[in-house]
Amino acid sequence: MKKKFLKVLPIILLIFLVGGGGYYAYKNKTSKTTVSATKYSLSKVTKTNLEITVEATGTVTGGDAVNVYSSNTGSIQEMTAKLGAAVNKGDLFCKIDDDTNKQAVENARISLQGSYLQLEALKKQLDDLSITSPIDGTIKAVYAEVGDDVTSIKSTYGGMAMMTVGTDNALETAVPFPSSGKVVEVCTSAGQSVKKGDVLFKLDPTTLNNTIAQKENDIRLAEKNLKDKEETLSKSTITTPISGIVTVLNVKNGEIATNEKLIATITDTSKMQVTLAVDELDINKVQVGQTTAIKIDDIENKKFTGIVESIAQSGTTTNNVTTYNVVVTIDNPENVKIGMNANVTIAVQSKENVLTVPVEAIIEKNGKKYVMVSDGTQKSTTSNNKSSANNKNSANNVTAGKLIEVKTGLKNKTLIEITSGVTEGQVVMTELSASTSTSTKSSKNSQSTGMPGGGMGGPPGM
Repeated sequence: MKKKFLKVLPIILLIFLVGGGGYYAYKNKTSKTTVSATKYSLSKVTKTNLEITVEATGTVTGGDAVNVYSSNTGSIQEMTAKLGAAVNKGDLFCKIDDDTNKQAVENARISLQGSYLQLEALKKQLDDLSITSPIDGTIKAVYAEVGDDVTSIKSTYGGMAMMTVGTDNALETAVPFPSSGKVVEVCTSAGQSVKKGDVLFKLDPTTLNNTIAQKENDIRLAEKNLKDKEETLSKSTITTPISGIVTVLNVKNGEIATNEKLIATITDTSKMQVTLAVDELDINKVQVGQTTAIKIDDIENKKFTGIVESIAQSGTTTNNVTTYNVVVTIDNPENVKIGMNANVTIAVQSKENVLTVPVEAIIEKNGKKYVMVSDGTQKSTTSNNKSSANNKNSANNVTAGKLIEVKTGLKNKTLIEITSGVTEGQVVMTELSASTSTSTKSSKNSQSTGMPGGGMGGPPGM
């Protein structure tokens, strides 16, 4: 038994030596693995003017655009406008050769002329309501009385009255009947001497007056009808509605125009604007009336200003991104042309002379905001990192500091307003990097053997 133990003992010692040596090698290697120090940049709390802006791109368009249609159907004539050409308000744009409305005007004019002639004839009949003496003479007998209808007494008497002429009254002549009428007044009597043209009877004018009134009303309607037809025909001459440029032209001379076909679009270039697509994250910051800075891609060394004119209430979603159209007018748009690309910066909000720090300096913790304020001292740490290329020692300087709770206000992409917690001139620390380096072998060993690996780090002063 003792002999067996003596044989086994060297083996046991060898195991301990190998194990101890391996552990020493592992210990020596892992002890040289270091945790690199966190690096910080230093910034002073300064007072400055803080501006919040929204940036977007868009395309230049004209301010107002008017579509040109024809009210009539016909062939396009006398068009001289060209696509992209400038036109002036009131200039002839084109004419429509409209045979249908030309004939309608002619028919209305003929109908009205006929009504004028009929009215003239009716008015002449008013003169016939006064029955006058055809010659000088003496009334021998009166046959018509007040209330008589002329047509009913025509068959009984030879005339309205009988007259005698001559020195001995030997020649008789009758006062003729009118075509129709009712006697309302008898102006003579038997034995009365009369002159040619003296009124002997008066007939009731009511019926004739009603007929004349109706005809006058017909004439008024005919005049309006002619005016309407002439107005419709006048629309065959199309003038330019506004001054600007022709941005759409859909027809040419000889083609047929209808009241449903767009002939052209005229765009007012005296008022130019940019239509922007503003992201949904920014749209609630934008308001009508805000000022803008505009840079046109095709116009170098010049910036334009403008105003937010309108904001769309509904958005457009593309690839899960929603944008809203915002229209910005351009002040004094010299050399600006429709279709140019523009970069627009909208001034959303600003404050003057406020305390600011870099946005990255803010540390949020448990719902509160902090900054790391430097205490002005530095600590030196030394690391021996085998993974470095030259395998030399290197020193990282770490500035000491402490967390200070702050209140914030406005924020743009680079600066944030500090409303309380720090004062002007204090130095705040902004973390640049925080990395932990361990050997690959150590990491693998910690996973396979359960040995601890890695390290912990944090801002100084915490």
